[in-house]
Amino acid sequence: MFIQTETTGDDATLKFLPGRQVLPHGTLEIRDRAEAGRSPLAAKLFEIRGVAALSFDADSITITRNAGDWRHLKPALLGIIMEHFMSGAPVVLEPLRKPPPQEDTEPSTLAAKIEDALRLVIDPELGFNIIDLGLVYDVVVEDGATATIVMTTTTRGCPATNYLKDGAREAAWAVEGIEFVDVKLTYEPPWEPDMMSAAAKDHLGIAD
Repeated sequence: MFIQTETTGDDATLKFLPGRQVLPHGTLEIRDRAEAGRSPLAAKLFEIRGVAALSFDADSITITRNAGDWRHLKPALLGIIMEHFMSGAPVVLEPLRKPPPQEDTEPSTLAAKIEDALRLVIDPELGFNIIDLGLVYDVVVEDGATATIVMTTTTRGCPATNYLKDGAREAAWAVEGIEFVDVKLTYEPPWEPDMMSAAAKDHLGIAD
């Protein structure tokens, strides 16, 4: 994958061309870190000190800096953009529709519904849902409306980490009766292939 850069006439702004579709249509302006929650790529880019604002369109990513020099910023930014597109994760997370209201809001029932909803979250690298992959360690519902999800990734530093966490949060929030979701990332114990369900192993061609 080769990413080109273009100047914009403003030394504080640089355009990155990944050679792939960024957005299917329109533009998306992200003015600060607080607005980056729906975009795994934006969230990672804002982790670089000096990134002030972002703009996505059909085929480019425009980055505005407020500190640092492009000579030092570009390698880190290029690395994040390349890792994101190579992971297959979406640039922007689509909101999940809330299902029709349900009568049963017992914590145990809500936790089971959240686990079912988490099966909609697909690991972009392995192509299977995070429940059967064994990436979700625990789902707890407290105070009737607060869900805590403890999860992991297959490896530390996985480029799809933010995508998976955001996807889990959106899936849980879509369950009727849930008002707040806290997603905690852990690597204790570290993930192992044996944690996968039989269905996930079969999908990946791993013999039990």
